[in-house]
Parts: sequence; C-alpha cells; structure tokens
Amino acid sequence: MIGTLRRDVLSRRGTGAFPMLCASSVLAAMLVAAPAAAQSPPYVNAALRWIGTAATCKAPAGWTAERVFRASPLPADLAGFCLYTWTAGPGTPPAPEQVRGLFVASGAQGLTEDAPVLYPAGFTPEEVALFGGLRGALRAQVGDASLLPIMPDTPAVRIVVIDSAPDAAAGLIQPGASRHGDTLAHLIEDLVCRPASGGSVACAAEVTTVLALPWLSRGVTGPHGGYLGTLSDLARAIEQAVARWQSDRTTAPASTPARLLLNLSVGWEDTPKLADCSTAAASALTAPARAVRTILQHAAAAGALIVAAAGNDSAGPAPRTGLLCPGRYQAVAQDGDPSHSLVVAVSGVDYQDRPLETARPRGITGIAGLGLGGVAWAPADPVPPQLVGSSVSAAVVSAVSALVWAARPSATPPAIVAAVYAGGRDVGAADECPLSFAQCRSHRASVCGALQAAGVAPNCAPPPPRPASCPSLPAQAAALAAAFASVAPSSAAPVPLTAVARALAPTAQVEPSVFPQPISGTCPTCWVDAVSTSGLALTIPALGQDLEDAALVVRLSDGSLHAIDLGTLLASAAPYAFILPSGWIVQSAYLSGFDSLHQYSVTEQIFVAR
Repeated sequence: MIGTLRRDVLSRRGTGAFPMLCASSVLAAMLVAAPAAAQSPPYVNAALRWIGTAATCKAPAGWTAERVFRASPLPADLAGFCLYTWTAGPGTPPAPEQVRGLFVASGAQGLTEDAPVLYPAGFTPEEVALFGGLRGALRAQVGDASLLPIMPDTPAVRIVVIDSAPDAAAGLIQPGASRHGDTLAHLIEDLVCRPASGGSVACAAEVTTVLALPWLSRGVTGPHGGYLGTLSDLARAIEQAVARWQSDRTTAPASTPARLLLNLSVGWEDTPKLADCSTAAASALTAPARAVRTILQHAAAAGALIVAAAGNDSAGPAPRTGLLCPGRYQAVAQDGDPSHSLVVAVSGVDYQDRPLETARPRGITGIAGLGLGGVAWAPADPVPPQLVGSSVSAAVVSAVSALVWAARPSATPPAIVAAVYAGGRDVGAADECPLSFAQCRSHRASVCGALQAAGVAPNCAPPPPRPASCPSLPAQAAALAAAFASVAPSSAAPVPLTAVARALAPTAQVEPSVFPQPISGTCPTCWVDAVSTSGLALTIPALGQDLEDAALVVRLSDGSLHAIDLGTLLASAAPYAFILPSGWIVQSAYLSGFDSLHQYSVTEQIFVAR
C-alpha cells in the first residue's frame, strides 16, 4: 500500500504540484552551477530579500536598503552588510528585470538571496496531565536549581532564547505563533529557578527571548512571530541579544547579570552558494551565512557562551549527515581564542540514554542532553505540545551551564563547558567534539554531575538511565487509556522499513531556511501502551495534520526495528487505535508519514507507556 501510493505522490511532485519541496534539490543543483550574482528564477524566497556588502546601502525604486546590523560601533567585518527588501506592490514579488536592477543600482558585492521553514492544539485534561508528568520527569532527570548550595542574590546569567517567541524580558515571556520558543524558555526557567519564601520564585539565571523567526510564510510576518526565519533575521537577533545585554550592563550593572548565554535551538541545512553550512573560512561563505558566523564571533568575543542544537534527521534516501548550522560551528575556532569552539553543539538522548530516534547520522555530540518530552508553560498560557529533539537538549544544556556559572561566577565559558562535559554520564561514542577536547565520548549532562565537576559538591547523585525511552507515568497513562478506550482498534500489518516515509523523502529541513528544531508537532500525545492487560496497542488521540502513508516504527528490547503500516491516510480530526503484534517489548517508537499538503516526510518520536 505504501509503495503504491508513494509512486503516485512522486509522479505528482514531478509535475510541480508541490513546488516548496521540489525546489530544494533542483535549486541546490542550480546554485552550485551558477554564481549568486547570476541567480535567475525560480527564486527561493520569491526574490523578496537579498544580502550583500557595500560601503553605502542604496537601492533603486521599489526596494529598501538598510544595514543588517544596527548597533554602533561595530567591527569592520560586520559594518558592511546590507539588507535589500522588495516593498513595491505588496503580495507581488519583483520581476527578474527588477532584481537585475537591484544588482546594478546597489553596487553590492556577493549579493545573495536571503531565503527563509516549519509547519507547526487544545488538549484533553488527560493529555494535559501527561504533559505535566513529562514536565516533572524531565526536571527530575536533569536536576535543577535546588541543587545549588547557595542561591545567588540576583540572577548570575542572562539566558537569551533566540527562537520563535516574541522579544521579552525575564518574567514576561509570551507565546509565539509557533510555541517552540516560549516552550523552551519556560523549560529553562523550570530548571534554573526554585521556590522561595512567601510563594515567590528565586532564579539563578534570568531567561529572556529574542525573535528570530518572524515569518508565517514567505513574505508574511506574524504579529506574534512566525514559523521560519531568514539568516539575516537570525544574525540581527544575535546582535540584538548581545547589544541589549551590553547596554544593560552599562546602564544598570547591579541588576543585569554579569554573564550571557545564547540558546540557539534553530538551524539550517547546507545549500551551497545560498545558505552555506560550512566550516570554511568566513571569507569563503556567501553573505547571509557570513553575517551569522561573524556576529557569533562578535558574541563570543563579548564573553557569551553559545549553545546550539545539533539538529534532527532530515530523512530521505540520502539523509544529511553531521551537524546542521549553527551547531556545525562547533568545529570553528573562536577568533579570539583558537583553542576553543565558537559554539557548543548538543545532540539528544532519551530516558534510557539512547540517541533520539530522530538523531542525525554522524550527528552525536560530545555534550548531549535529555531531548524527549520537553514541555513547559506559564499558568495563564494555553498548553503547548511537548517537543522531542535536539532543541530540547540544547535548552537543557543551556540551563545546566547557567547553574554551573551561577555557582562559579568567575569561570570562563570554556571552563563551564569542561565542567558540563566532565560531569556528564557516558552514553556512547561521539561524532563531533568541542575543539578544546583532543577526543571525547558523548556525555549526557546533568546539574548534579556538572556542579560536582566544577568543585561544588552538592549531596546528590546524577540520575541513572531508565529501562525504556520514556519516564514511568502510570497514572497519566491509565487516564489516557480510559479517556480513549471507546476508539475501536484496527489491525496493522508489517511493512518494510525501506517503505516508511522517513526513508523515502526528505523533511522540510532541507529548505535553505532557519527553522526550529524539531519542525513539527505531528502527534504530541500519541502513545504505545505496553502496560494494559488488553494487549499492545498504539493510540492516536488527534494528529496535528493529515498524514499520508502513516507508519509506526518500534525499537524492541533486542535493538531491532519493526514497522507497521497504519493506512493510506490518517485525517487530523479523528482518533485512531491500532493493535500491535503480541510479544513485543517496545523500548521506543516513532510515527512517520507524508504531510498531505506539501508531501515532505515527517517523523516524531512518541511516548511509550511501560
């Protein structure tokens, strides 16, 4: 069934019925063959925005020209970037001759399209209870500020979550159109704060947000942020975070944390000649990627510790390998200290200390973090879907690092990184290590271990791995099972792993864009029930999107993977249940299929109740 439908889907995509994903591979080949200055239609971002360098930012009629970076003064390698935006005729992109006019009139060097990707639920009380259980379980497994022997009088670190949440100061975090950014910010707050007297909360670090993903779709900005961003958006957000912290340190030194930590749970895939993801010299990069790399060097020189997601699997017959950017910049030296990495990249593990099922091939990093079931929210906010992926892991490591910094405020960023690594639990081989380590294994970070490695000796032991991928939440699992017991189960037939959507087509992550990690919340409360006496079953309360050629893939206790065909189309509005083969001891599971609108593949690791 899957193979038959997939051939039809591929034939439809070949006609251009789904241009958003089709453009990706065609565009990559086109851009490799032609320099940016000769770029011709089709444009990735409808030719709406471009970045280049010039002594003066100028543009012809129909375009605006402005500096990418607005702070002053700036180093010479940052001051020359210009951003050109088409403003004539809202909703009507420029014609090729108008693009050529920009190239001529601007006089900019290296003019390159600034290209933007993500598709993002009320929940039943039982589902909300599951999220509450996951929230508490993550905090227990990672550790939190209660392990600090002495709480600082004021926050010692400013953590800036540069993501999809609107700009906000500490304590004022707002939900975004995509809940990715505010969920991660609240998750970090859960770890760096603890109850104080009189019902108040004391925080070892303050958590703020800066918007880097303002676009709801290409050319359409959202009033509360969006689902995707361009590289200039990311570069500007990083500059804003650093400049605001430096300004606050000058105007209010007593109340502004002395340390800065940037959390980048976002990324982009390498698209040569457009959105490079390369460790080559900055001078070899196109302007958009060079702007990000250069402003990150500026942030590191200002003393910031930069934590970035390693990235999630891009899927397809030939999935991307290694880290995506900016996580890949872990292999880039700081200009001011070549012995240390520009960023610290973080990959994800589950509760049994296995790499997440969505981990990238050759993308396991020296520092790993718990990355399953990340969810947190303010009491007055709608409950967001839980997240699984390296975005959660990066947020966890940001929080652990901030707590070590609060305990050792005079430590340098490399010393903080060393303590987090040294105090982590060995979880296996690593593919990518920070430059300061001659070699490394992958270590799962914990607050207890990191504090002990930093010479702060709380009376604790780092939590051990659990026997399966998920925490044990029997009450929540039983409530879910009861709430959806009326859903009539269907049988499900085995299917080859090679026929699963994840193996057949890439995800939206191949687009040359800045997007959150992970990119979708396909089924935030799907679960495999391995506890019920009625037999092993998969329950799908509601999908976040229609899913074609859906399949469940389970990893058994012997490490083997098995796939089950769930049908040609699962509609987003209906609940489903499927009976699984008896005798399986399921350790982890993920759901995969094709997004019915755009025909890219989606993969989401789901909860296993054991």
